[in-house]
Amino acid sequence: MIRRFTKQPTEDEIPKQRRKNNNFDDEKSPKQQALKHLFCGGVAGSVAKTVTAPLSRLTILFQVHSLVATKENRLKFAMRYGKGLRKIIERGGILSLWKGNGTSVLHRFPFSAINFYVYENMLSLLHERQKEAKAAKAAAIASLKDDSRSDNIHDYENDPASAYIRMVSGAVAGCTACVACYPLDLIRTRLTTELPGKEHYKGIADAFTKIIQTEGPSGLYAGLGPTLFVAVPNFAISYTIYGSLKEYVLEDKLFYNLRKVDVNGEESLGFRLSLLCGAASGSLSTLVTFPFDTVRRRMQIQNLHIDEKNRLNGFQQINVLLRNEGVDGLYRGLPPELLKVIPMVGTMFTVYEFLKQQLNIKSQR
Repeated sequence: MIRRFTKQPTEDEIPKQRRKNNNFDDEKSPKQQALKHLFCGGVAGSVAKTVTAPLSRLTILFQVHSLVATKENRLKFAMRYGKGLRKIIERGGILSLWKGNGTSVLHRFPFSAINFYVYENMLSLLHERQKEAKAAKAAAIASLKDDSRSDNIHDYENDPASAYIRMVSGAVAGCTACVACYPLDLIRTRLTTELPGKEHYKGIADAFTKIIQTEGPSGLYAGLGPTLFVAVPNFAISYTIYGSLKEYVLEDKLFYNLRKVDVNGEESLGFRLSLLCGAASGSLSTLVTFPFDTVRRRMQIQNLHIDEKNRLNGFQQINVLLRNEGVDGLYRGLPPELLKVIPMVGTMFTVYEFLKQQLNIKSQR
């Protein structure tokens, strides 16, 4: 009897073989990878939104304060953030801080899923085009110089994506997710800002039905223009800063002890670095886009509180705020928003990176 022996892989070859098998699986099931991306993004956004829901509600209430605080109900609204939190709790208990969070999660899951999915795919597409263009340019220069030696040819495969590519990918992702999920965002804002005892809607389905009946289908997209002015630059800036910081901390020796190394020896962001990069990107993007966010919130709810003849468009909203409240009016609610955005964006990116590692999804550099 002849016994056949097969060569067993060495310890050094095992990680390579494992990575090869993972890559084969990834290429074999693109639909499965797409579902993984959507799942990671949706869960990350939902968790982050739930964690920061109280600060989110406080921000929205202060953004629309001057629009709804008429003489009749002025006492129901606070002028200071601490007092605002107390009033919310006094009127509805501690759980009222999460009022409208069900709608928020219902909106945030598909929003974040679409957002991350579109971003990752746009980044991958544009990054490949960038590497191909660089390689073609280098080959052309080498041919002109009659220098085709392999040691003079740069390997562009491991080159990171440029800041411009991250910015474009983030802008496309933000715009796509925003348009796709906007009706839920509008309904969430209206449910969050309803006055106790004067509720217009009984829930999400009721709000959806009544808006279509009273305002038509276009009512579900009231304030979409200013929202895009927020979403497009916000995500463009956020993804650019996050990607650039991620690239920096993965290469700089200063952060060596904070990086996480898996069994294959591949480095990734740990919890603290993910939180740090996410918080920094979220804070800077919020400072730039917050005035547009204030305008969009006011436009989303003005149909409930203002007569049709007195309703304002985005530019008119800005003029009125500057004339009546000054620049401070555009940044009303900024402190709780910054307190919210740091843990929210930090948590979102941290959960997203964690889930990607658990599901063996390759990250773009």
